[in-house]
Amino acid sequence: MKIFDLNNDGVLDRHDVKKAIMRYEWIVVTGLLLTIVPMLNVLGYTNIDSDFFWALAGLCLTVEGIIELYYEQKYWDRMNEQLATEEER
Repeated sequence: MKIFDLNNDGVLDRHDVKKAIMRYEWIVVTGLLLTIVPMLNVLGYTNIDSDFFWALAGLCLTVEGIIELYYEQKYWDRMNEQLATEEER
């Protein structure tokens, strides 16, 4: 189970899951899927309905949006903490 302990605190918890989910690699993975799967369709290896590709595109955009919002909020939380620390001085 040590492989799933992403923050190396010795406990497998929601923080590990959050760290695994909120990664930019997911944007790359979904982008690759959105490129490779339609190409397989074009080349005749698959026969997948185009609605699936639109759903996949929606998933890609949703994943990107969630990850970007997460890191944007994290940035502003850090900036607010710095401002509060400076005001206390």
